[in-house]
Amino acid sequence: MKTYDRLNRIFILPVILSFVIAIPAFAQTASSDPVKTVYEEAKQDALGICPSIFLRDENGNIINPISGVNVDVPYSPKKTCGECHDYEKITKGYHFLQGKGEKMTKNFEQTYPWCTSPGQYGGRW
Repeated sequence: MKTYDRLNRIFILPVILSFVIAIPAFAQTASSDPVKTVYEEAKQDALGICPSIFLRDENGNIINPISGVNVDVPYSPKKTCGECHDYEKITKGYHFLQGKGEKMTKNFEQTYPWCTSPGQYGGRW
């Protein structure tokens, strides 16, 4: 190993450790902290196109598992996503209909009992 490489490793390790030690201190500061602001912006980017929304049942009623409202009813993609998106158009798309009408093999049906088709019809998972 070259002397230059050893010096780089000796210098880099303390720098990395100082950042690791400093991270909890940044996390506990006020919301005006630039680190927290960057984190919140990154979190919003990760959410993608859709903002935070309530899940809705087939009647359009809000499902809120945090407050215990309607937690025993299934959510409706039509009422939930259809609030903002053209649900009729999406459900006629190629990838949405891929596998519609295909028969399930016995092995596939036993392995994945929640699936309605071996294709992507209606979403596999």
